[in-house]
Amino acid sequence: MKKDRVNAMNPRPLADLINEIIVKSTILASDKSIIEGLTPRQVHMIKEIANHIYRHGDLAARLGVEPSTLTRTLDPLVKKGFVERNLNPDNRREVLIRLSAKGALILKQIDNKMNEVCTHILEQIPRQYLPQVEQSILLLLNAMKQVEISHGAE
Repeated sequence: MKKDRVNAMNPRPLADLINEIIVKSTILASDKSIIEGLTPRQVHMIKEIANHIYRHGDLAARLGVEPSTLTRTLDPLVKKGFVERNLNPDNRREVLIRLSAKGALILKQIDNKMNEVCTHILEQIPRQYLPQVEQSILLLLNAMKQVEISHGAE
């Protein structure tokens, strides 16, 4: 059944949309981001952690990166006081990752800036189509959250 639904629609526009989001987010740039002093990857990391407490390995798995890569990405955020890394009191072999109070403040700045950018994008769409666009975005978001994508070569 799922295959029939996919065959009814060309997946290329979705791939193009994802690519455009990546390009516009500057996630591939090394130093330009929507927040001064943070790289796009650091902004993404703060957004991902948000109000969660992650075990180090779980966050690495969620992001599809090696734990050592996650450590290198987190180090500057810890040094800036945005992220806290603490031993799990229930299992001292685990490291727990969460935003600090300072990190929560920068998260608000990130959310405000992202809302500003998204509002600007949505202003380009004729008003009568906005409910349809919102419904479609919610459907896509739900679908993306259900799909596991393997990272690396198979």
